[in-house]
Amino acid sequence: MREKDKTISNSRRNFVKYAGAAGATGLTGLSGCVSMFAGSDGTTLTVSSFGGAFKEILDEQLFGPFEEETDITVESQAQGGTSEVLPRIRSAVENGNAPVDLLIMTVPGVLRGLNSDLWATFDESAFENLEYISDDLNEYDDEDNLVGVGSQGWLINLVHNTEATDAGPSSWGSLWDSAYEDQMAMMTPAVTGYMLDITAHVHFDGAESLQTEDGIREVFEKLQGVKPQANMWFTNEANFQSRLADGEVPMGMLYNDITLVLQDQGAPVESTFVDEGSVLGSGRWVSPRTSENHDAVTQFIDYASKPEVQDRVSENLYTVPTIEAQHSNLDDDTYQKIAGPGLDAAILPNFEMYVERQQFINQQWNELIINE
Repeated sequence: MREKDKTISNSRRNFVKYAGAAGATGLTGLSGCVSMFAGSDGTTLTVSSFGGAFKEILDEQLFGPFEEETDITVESQAQGGTSEVLPRIRSAVENGNAPVDLLIMTVPGVLRGLNSDLWATFDESAFENLEYISDDLNEYDDEDNLVGVGSQGWLINLVHNTEATDAGPSSWGSLWDSAYEDQMAMMTPAVTGYMLDITAHVHFDGAESLQTEDGIREVFEKLQGVKPQANMWFTNEANFQSRLADGEVPMGMLYNDITLVLQDQGAPVESTFVDEGSVLGSGRWVSPRTSENHDAVTQFIDYASKPEVQDRVSENLYTVPTIEAQHSNLDDDTYQKIAGPGLDAAILPNFEMYVERQQFINQQWNELIINE
């Protein structure tokens, strides 16, 4: 997957073809409102997306224009990590409620939700614009029913505050470098920042090192070396972005898109594509099967899949569009700002591992990384 000699123009031909794709970042305000929107008449659509700058841009560039075109009101909510979202979604669905009508979910989250029968299915013929989305970025259940449609792609980079330090790190190896002791923000839990995959690529044989529990334990032992450098562990990017912007936490790992939005807003921050490969992820639009706004959900996803809408969001949010490359009008400079050396150079996480070995990985993470 990491073909570093590929040019940007070459990698653009397949920039959404990342082998099932995927991502990083769950609902912070659901616990008290699981039945708040049940029984909606379909004119109000509650949509959950990642918080902070990500949500702010989607409010302006996606949700607002959709409201203007359709007269369907969108109530957007901020969400944190997958590990926070799924238990709340599961609890609501099991009780016949729908805390939201639609949300962006990472690939491991979609797969776990499938295992718990959380997601509504869609009739593909109801969409006019599904043809533009890369087939690799749509998710299906065991009966080949469509349950998730590609929303955006993103890259996890190394970032730093330019006023706090002249030059930030450019290698994942810096996570183990004592020169950065107590200076870095890192993602938690394991399924959010994919630090197992980073460790495997930097210090072992990549994905091959993560095929067995013994191999995973060995990678975890090496991963423990990042702990002295961790100033904070965050589950929601909004918790780090403000501290990064004011220099309280001068550097760490964060999404390229969020960092560039902060930069546009005047924050002294910089995003660096990582020498060994930035971490590639993506999201899916999914809907709890208990939502009563299925038609409006379908209409929204179809709108979000339009090539011109995908490009508009990418130009403002700096996420990777999930439409096939031939349907995108992004220029090379914009694409390079979004994807750096190209997606072929990125680290693709072992998503299935986080689902199939969820209990084991969570136990190791809590014992060796967080709670030791």
